Amino acid sequence: MNILITGGMSALAQKLARVFSAEDKVIFGDNVAIPDLLIAGGRYVVIPSGSSASFNHELLKVGISNESDLIIPLRKDEIVQLAACKDLFAEYGIQLAVPSHRLLEIVEFIVNPGKDLNTTVLLKGKIAGQGEPIESLENESGVCVVSDGGEELFFCCLA
Repeated sequence: MNILITGGMSALAQKLARVFSAEDKVIFGDNVAIPDLLIAGGRYVVIPSGSSASFNHELLKVGISNESDLIIPLRKDEIVQLAACKDLFAEYGIQLAVPSHRLLEIVEFIVNPGKDLNTTVLLKGKIAGQGEPIESLENESGVCVVSDGGEELFFCCLA
């Protein structure tokens, strides 16, 4: 699977990349300064700010050019924008790890989760790399923190 994680210069992006298998190709995108050496290595790309009016279309172009199967946005403004256009990305075979509009309206996000928290990726109700979907979240996706007991999930993002 080809995966694009935004907020790529953050520790959270690097931590989430380890959730996936070694066979998966992870590329990091960010709108902050990325050293040319990292871009030249092919694992980092420059993307626009999530507050940009053209963010969705520019990110779609990046996703298509990198043959992405999955895009995991980490910044709140990116998540909100992309939740509105899941169908557009799906037309190109790209899954977005973002909650539904319904869920975005009712949940609060843990912003800038600490490194001690168990952050992972929820894809269509399943914790990445695990078995059965969580019954109440079977159609939801996003970056989340799993409670110590494993019975609660909290969505999280970068500021």
